[in-house]
Amino acid sequence: MNFIERNKTKLVILLVAIPLLILYMFPKTIVYIFTDLSDEFITLLFLMVFFLPIIFYFIYNLYTKKKRLIDLKEYAEKHNYDFYENPNQEQISIFRKFKSMGTINDQNKFFNLLVPKDDNQTKPLIVTGKSEIGGGEYSTIYYTQIFLYKNNTELPKFFIKRKTWFDSYYGGRAELNESRRIGIATYKFKKKEFPHSKYFFFSESPNIENFISNKFIEILNAGINSKKELVNIESNGINLIFYKQWSRHSIKSMNFYTNLFRVLKESLIK
Repeated sequence: MNFIERNKTKLVILLVAIPLLILYMFPKTIVYIFTDLSDEFITLLFLMVFFLPIIFYFIYNLYTKKKRLIDLKEYAEKHNYDFYENPNQEQISIFRKFKSMGTINDQNKFFNLLVPKDDNQTKPLIVTGKSEIGGGEYSTIYYTQIFLYKNNTELPKFFIKRKTWFDSYYGGRAELNESRRIGIATYKFKKKEFPHSKYFFFSESPNIENFISNKFIEILNAGINSKKELVNIESNGINLIFYKQWSRHSIKSMNFYTNLFRVLKESLIK
């Protein structure tokens, strides 16, 4: 994820603090520039340099937001989607029915929704969620692009969550905390070699091991072996969502992840 976008609250504080710090450390120099120098151009030039980082930040922020919208509109047109920058409550209600939304969208704000015009069974709905980690000046904003596939058949409920280094370090404690948070028990595969070292698996369905195919596990392992960043997957009993946590993708990456998620979905549902 873009560093500036992720840490914009901290950057605004920093960019305001730097001029104030300079003013505090060199008050006589600042007073001299504004009172003793007769050249208005030099004074104006100093002001521009003094506040240039703040000006640059806001210009960059506006530019990236506008460019993102332009790219998504072009993607929608090329791939036969309808695009909604600010979807209404009815449009995004389907996304709220997943346990993981408490993590990847704790602000309860969905935006940049893409809805397929033609076939909802083979093409995903795509939306972006927003979360804030921490509080006040120490908070960090994260965005996650979510891919949802609708299904006509009932599915077992499950949640596959990639492990971070923190999860791996704390082991069973991290797994237990996540299980309590989502309200689903941990499941350990007995007959199949699921990559538990890299993923948490949560499900209470008695037939879950039969549902998770060997092909699905092979694709997960291929991603692990190629050192790709791991993805999260959840079934709410009706629909499936796939996402790479704390990431929203470039247009090129969207094509890659759409294809990856389609293959993963087809390995579960024929």
